[in-house]
Amino acid sequence: MAGKKKKNFLITILMLVFLIIIGVGFLGRIKNVKVVGCEYYTQEEIEKQIMDSEITKNTFGLYYTYATGKGKELPFVDSISVEVKGINKVIIYVKEKSAVGCIKYMGEYIYFDQDGVVVESTTKKQKAIPLIEGINFKKMNLNEQLEVEKEEKDIFERITGISQLISKYDIESDKIVFDNKKKVMLYTGKIRVNLGKRNDYEEQIAELSKLLPKAKKKKLKGVLDMEYFEEGQDQIIFKVDE
Repeated sequence: MAGKKKKNFLITILMLVFLIIIGVGFLGRIKNVKVVGCEYYTQEEIEKQIMDSEITKNTFGLYYTYATGKGKELPFVDSISVEVKGINKVIIYVKEKSAVGCIKYMGEYIYFDQDGVVVESTTKKQKAIPLIEGINFKKMNLNEQLEVEKEEKDIFERITGISQLISKYDIESDKIVFDNKKKVMLYTGKIRVNLGKRNDYEEQIAELSKLLPKAKKKKLKGVLDMEYFEEGQDQIIFKVDE
């Protein structure tokens, strides 16, 4: 008789535990999410990627998963942390890897930072990061600097400068091409912009941000020659493609 009571007591305890788990799971369902620190991903993409199971759709489950280092690793993301702001509310902090450009190699996009260190390799092209052509590298390994010729060591500094400027002035860039003399041609839609070779491109790109909307409104296609542009210049040559 005592054994039967003990068995019933254990069953009752297990049922209570089960109901508590179900209750916490239901009550802790995430309804309000804020994502901080994203540039390459949208908030919706982060949510879809990391809240992909019943556990990670729960406030406490998501927090536990990332607090214990068991969370999913994402391209371009260095770390993710979760702050619980309420039973149904979380803030997701994303620390992204800082890529300034990418090259295409053997069907993949190789992303590198301002020092030329390879930070990621994927088959997906990130819209916010310009494709770079004209870099002659001898060696490429993840988390190591792209090995280039000694005379080309400053190319990463130039790429970083241009990349930061096109972001600052909100210019969409399809790709940046360096010719054999390391002069720069910036591709944006159907317009190619000859920027030439110089240490600082701010004057050109600041002016370009004013010219591009007008050129695209007119549906122009061709080359905008800004190689020798100087601030205050009132005429810039545009060579229309035939």
